[in-house]
Amino acid sequence: MAIDVGTKIAVVGASARAAVFSLLRAKRQVAAADLFADADLARHCPAMRISPYPEGFFDWLAETECVNWLYTGALENSPALVDRLSRSQFLLGRTLLGHAGDVLRRVRDPLELQAVLTRADLQFPETIAAAGKQINNAWLGKTYSGSSGSGVGVIDGATYLQRRVEGLPLSAVFRGSQLLGVTRQLVGEMWAGASEYQYCGSIAPWALSWECERQVQRLGEVLREEFGLTELYGVDLMQDGDQLWTLEVNPRYTASVEIVERAYGISVFGSIEEQRPSHCVGKAVLFAKAPLVISAEINLSLMQQAGGIAWPEIADIPVTGTAIAVGQPVLTLFAEAESCEAVAMRLRERVVEIERLLRD
Repeated sequence: MAIDVGTKIAVVGASARAAVFSLLRAKRQVAAADLFADADLARHCPAMRISPYPEGFFDWLAETECVNWLYTGALENSPALVDRLSRSQFLLGRTLLGHAGDVLRRVRDPLELQAVLTRADLQFPETIAAAGKQINNAWLGKTYSGSSGSGVGVIDGATYLQRRVEGLPLSAVFRGSQLLGVTRQLVGEMWAGASEYQYCGSIAPWALSWECERQVQRLGEVLREEFGLTELYGVDLMQDGDQLWTLEVNPRYTASVEIVERAYGISVFGSIEEQRPSHCVGKAVLFAKAPLVISAEINLSLMQQAGGIAWPEIADIPVTGTAIAVGQPVLTLFAEAESCEAVAMRLRERVVEIERLLRD
């Protein structure tokens, strides 16, 4: 969808920073509301910490001057709210840069997704409704109420059960049926403080075999044709040799997008003509391994290291006074190197550096 450079775009979601920076790099005007209103986000655009979440987005959007709006995670799990925001008389004339509620309901239903992909001869782990089922370690529980791996692996409150598949976790970013890039996903990394199934980073560009490339291209075609996915979205995958398993579809701007932009030399809100740079890039989300409070000194030091929106060194920096419990996200680190393996190593080193700063 073409966007007028002069129009203001409102971004809402649990965390808006990555999408906002993508828009700012594309020279768009932006306002944002999310759960954090982090210091680096507020430095570059008007930012509001929303409460209650997610219902508070309605009043904020109604009062915010904008022409277009988009959502990030985990509003794909709130199709009724997306529809309400889209159809409200207070928001008439404002264009949603994303998928409407009817698309979300279908593609986020794992039973329908399973049926569609199976008919298309694409791999999807066996998935069943959880109600009344006795399970063993061959299955994962999923709530489909969170994002970034939250709600995966839980048993109590699980809505669906999905058979486990082994392999390397990947993410593919699409616009419609066009594949924009593939990343290796970092999931459950202890060095990042992540829980077992928690997303904690992305590394790209990730090369696929010819057979996997064929499968992922076919996947994009099927998702567009069967579900009407015409805007930006991501797909979580598991690679096992030359076989790709689709795990779920995230029909919105995903955490991997900013790494795809950097690694493949594109802008998802501007030019998508690939100009591949020579380096590999990645990011890691650091989760708190012990309770901490962000002091003014720590905030200042992190902001001095943050860098600019073109390619930040550190992002999602909490404001002074923020109390962070064990397991909650602290910030995001970035790295680049000659290979994906070297990027992964550098991210681990940077986590050690930042944790030392947080302790001092």
